[in-house]
Amino acid sequence: MGKKERRTPQMAYVTLRDMPGTRVMFWVVDACPYCGERHLHVAGNLRTADPGETLGEVPAPCQPERPYILALPPRPKRKAGKEERRRARRVGKQDDWDEELG
Repeated sequence: MGKKERRTPQMAYVTLRDMPGTRVMFWVVDACPYCGERHLHVAGNLRTADPGETLGEVPAPCQPERPYILALPPRPKRKAGKEERRRARRVGKQDDWDEELG
């Protein structure tokens, strides 16, 4: 088993865009993990296709022998709820009181 065979595919985060004036959708990789350039991958027809089916491992256009995984970017964490913010303030106030007394 050579060194090239042990490589795992890199993650490439994509955004879905449509081509103006047509019904074609593309997954756009803004920065390829191998060359840093922008690449397009066809996602299907705007009306009939499910673009999520075309996500996954595909060969990189710049180096077809090296695949990468098309994936959606991670979602940001949700903001803490009102109760959690209140609880954090209470804990902070208790710490201040403990420092003053101790």
